[in-house]
Amino acid sequence: MNKIIFLILIFIISLQAKPTQVTGYYANNKEVKRFINYMIRKHNFKRSYLIEVFSKARKPVKFKVKRVKRRVVGGVAKGKKHWLRNSGYTKFEKSFVAEDRVREGVKFVKRYKTLFNKIEKKLKVDKYIVTAIIGIESYYGEIKGQWEAFNTLAYHTFKDKRRSKLFRYELENYLLLCYRQKLNALLLKGSYYGALGIGQLLPHNYIQYGVSFDGNKRIEPFSNPDSIATVANFLHKKGWKKGKPIAIRASYDGMRFNTLKTNTRKKYTLDDLYFVDILPRKKFKEKRFKLVKLKRAEYDELWLTFKNFDVLKRYNNSTYYAMAVFHLAQEIKKRAER
Repeated sequence: MNKIIFLILIFIISLQAKPTQVTGYYANNKEVKRFINYMIRKHNFKRSYLIEVFSKARKPVKFKVKRVKRRVVGGVAKGKKHWLRNSGYTKFEKSFVAEDRVREGVKFVKRYKTLFNKIEKKLKVDKYIVTAIIGIESYYGEIKGQWEAFNTLAYHTFKDKRRSKLFRYELENYLLLCYRQKLNALLLKGSYYGALGIGQLLPHNYIQYGVSFDGNKRIEPFSNPDSIATVANFLHKKGWKKGKPIAIRASYDGMRFNTLKTNTRKKYTLDDLYFVDILPRKKFKEKRFKLVKLKRAEYDELWLTFKNFDVLKRYNNSTYYAMAVFHLAQEIKKRAER
């Protein structure tokens, strides 16, 4: 009898004992072992925690989510990304500054009115700009991602190695985020490339710019207040200046503009513009600015852009993206304040 009890106890203990090596999908993976040692050495992680997480990891699985009427994937109508990339701004604008996105943006601003008031007071960032970014990135939270974040980041790091250096960095930050904020690393979901929350920020952005605005003092990508505030803090830290101009339309002679260099880092002054008969449509105090050309079907649209426009491009380094955020924010503001 005593021998049977002893064997039962040994069996129970063996079930409760934590594994000392990674099992499952990443078993015997030398790069995973090196990564675990790196995390222990640099960030003082517990080996047992990392072994447990990697042992439960698997090949990325896509989960079904509620679809919005426009069947948007990452802000772009399904099957249209290549089409938009090779088109002028008009078609790009039709997707991102559409009537339904403006309408839902107004609802979003009103829903989080109290939160936005606090954010604007503390971070000095325009609520309509933050709303427009979220509207483009996740359709105001309708599409936050269908993939298990840890599994996709680990897969791109150790299995699909085309951009392994980038994903290794994001995996490191993802684990730091989950470890520090006491989040279950295996439960969070995001995009196929690891972007999280309604602002679709990568993990390192939550480490650098993440803030808690829901009262629990934890930075949680799946918390809308935290995600909204983190988007605002990102812009704040990148140099957003409240009340300063973003972009101003300019007039010129003709239908196509090739007189000066556009969509580059080159800066101009008003004297440069007047010399070639370019007239800004609004007055402004800034001494230097850049020129942006938006290609339309029958003409080129010319814009003067300022520091805040550059900040928008830090979120996504695309001139069309930044301009779409600006235009969507303008439309939401007009509708919300009328």
